[in-house]
Amino acid sequence: MKYRYGLEEKKERRLWFVRLVRRLAIFGLVFIMFYTLFLYTGGRPHISEESLKALSFIPLEKTYQLESSKDIKEVRLYAEQEGQRKELYGAKLPEPSRVVSFVLKPREAGLKDGVTKLFLEVSSGPLLKRTYELQATVDTVPPRLNIIAYTQYTQLGGSFAIKVKTEDGALVSLFHGEHVYSLYPLGDGYYFGIVPVRLDGGEIQSFRVEASDTAGNKSSQNIHLKVKQVRFKEDHISIGDSFVSKVIYPLLGKEGSGLTPLEAFKRVNEVWRARDIRRIEEMGKKSEPKVLWDGAFLQLPNSKVFAGYGEIRHYFYEGQKVSESRHMGFDFASLERTPVPAGNSGLVVFAGDLGIYGNTVIIDHGMGLMSLYGHLSEIRVKEGQFVKKGESIGRSGATGLALGDHLHFGILVQGYETNPIEWLDPKWIKNNILAVLEA
Repeated sequence: MKYRYGLEEKKERRLWFVRLVRRLAIFGLVFIMFYTLFLYTGGRPHISEESLKALSFIPLEKTYQLESSKDIKEVRLYAEQEGQRKELYGAKLPEPSRVVSFVLKPREAGLKDGVTKLFLEVSSGPLLKRTYELQATVDTVPPRLNIIAYTQYTQLGGSFAIKVKTEDGALVSLFHGEHVYSLYPLGDGYYFGIVPVRLDGGEIQSFRVEASDTAGNKSSQNIHLKVKQVRFKEDHISIGDSFVSKVIYPLLGKEGSGLTPLEAFKRVNEVWRARDIRRIEEMGKKSEPKVLWDGAFLQLPNSKVFAGYGEIRHYFYEGQKVSESRHMGFDFASLERTPVPAGNSGLVVFAGDLGIYGNTVIIDHGMGLMSLYGHLSEIRVKEGQFVKKGESIGRSGATGLALGDHLHFGILVQGYETNPIEWLDPKWIKNNILAVLEA
């Protein structure tokens, strides 16, 4: 009996052990399934499409940035060309990061220009690795750049033109300090642009022309302009409470609630002015890549200039200087609500309220050149409408920051107001703009 009970006990133990093994096997299988699912759905790092797309071109030298969905601990980048695999970049990061930056210099790695396969390996830890296979073009030859012509004689606050030749399809820009200006394609590798000579520059102003090809290779040349200096008129203007009540508070509306007369004036003259200038600059960056204007610009008929370009205005309140501004256009005075013609042919890109400029129309004449018509009492055109030179676009008025009925006429060159006097002169346009365009 004892022997039989011992056999039964051993049998039960074996069954219990088998059940345990089965349960552990099932648990392990489920764990492996879930872990595999975890790896493929979210455990492994995922590199953004934008980062991968950037690797499709490899120039002479370029900094790349990988953006990942998970922290990356290790990166390896290989290139396969002519049956040989070479490591372009490899690093174990001291601290895991979702953004990894590195510089590629294909010539140093022994790569030749042409098509190559890339293998990008990124790892977030053991078994958390992902590999991408990409196709890239290696191009280490910078585009050739020649300056064909540019305006030789300029003055402070004026404009100049430049024409260059490089590879067709390149991106060509002109740099002046922190400012960047566009050059527009003419075809066959020629590019043309009109550029402002800003008032904050000196007697010698340096510009850098830069051409960038599809791969990102860059070529550049410098030009140095000798700029004729101009002494601008200065005015001292007293601001009283009556002016603020009549003009400033109505302009501010609810924004002026609780502000003293001085605070209200400074809000419009400084905060609003800076805001509106930024809006104009942004509009000036989106110009038609072709010439829409025809000859010199028209002045408001039967008008006189009562405020000129570049005039500096010092504002005084209760005997103390409190603010200042610079007048960046011409103020034309004529009869009240006189019809305002389009200074030249072009496309209306803005028609509405523009803060200190009041009711405003801005016309794009192409190649970065625009004209601005401010303080209108009435607007007769709509955005997107093409207008011909001399066509009525509205009537003069006193909207915005204005004391009386007049037209503020401005010439924008890539969003910066330049001296309109040049663009009213057909001889100046022919010698300084068209001569360069046709060179």
